[in-house]
Amino acid sequence: MERDEVYVPKTREDLRIPDCPSQEIDWDDVLGDTPIYTLLMLIRQQLLAFPAYLLYNVSGQKSYPKWTNHFSPNSILFTKEQRNAVLMSNIGMIATLYIVVYASFAYGFGTVLKFYGIPWLALNHWFTMITYLQHTDMHLPHYRGRAWTFQRGAASTADRNFLGWQGRFFLHDVAHYHVIHHFFPKMPFYHGAEATRYLKAFIGDHYVRYDTPVFQALWRTYNDCQFVDNEGDILFYRNKKGKAARSAKKD
Repeated sequence: MERDEVYVPKTREDLRIPDCPSQEIDWDDVLGDTPIYTLLMLIRQQLLAFPAYLLYNVSGQKSYPKWTNHFSPNSILFTKEQRNAVLMSNIGMIATLYIVVYASFAYGFGTVLKFYGIPWLALNHWFTMITYLQHTDMHLPHYRGRAWTFQRGAASTADRNFLGWQGRFFLHDVAHYHVIHHFFPKMPFYHGAEATRYLKAFIGDHYVRYDTPVFQALWRTYNDCQFVDNEGDILFYRNKKGKAARSAKKD
């Protein structure tokens, strides 16, 4: 929990849920939403969560300073060696913004929206969907304090059969072989399939992979993964009824 960089689970306290037995809580009153509202909030997440994370550290590490973002070269997110790279990135984004504004005047806002704006939103959707499903699931553990180790943290993610062969070809296996990236972040993506075979054999049941259709998984995950408890070293998400799919004591 203290070492997660993004998709940090909300706690009972964050959602102001009483820390008392589940049967004493009116869960429909606390977390109940209509399906259409849930869908609208999911669409908002898919289109805007990535820029919100870059700008305001939304869903990021809660221990970071209030104004943490990905554009300040002095941000806690970056090392001193990365400062110049952040500055160059900012210059590139300013140049891109200038080109977009210029193109809007030259060719019309509708044209720029069609050829740039909508594809940009689609990029946000795919990027958010892939990373969200890689790091969020009822069965994936989250660790606090001394319960965390590098190996445990690295294994707390999932590979997914993302759009079959299309996902492998167009997305360069980014979703199919993500667990290995946690263990070896500098390894080239084209070694993912081979390296995953060895990793799976080595860590056994600690390796997680799902073949659930990704849009079905997205809807189910967004509805089920609501919060974790305030206390405990090994945590699992609880759903809108306050129930967890796994228990640290049993596993």
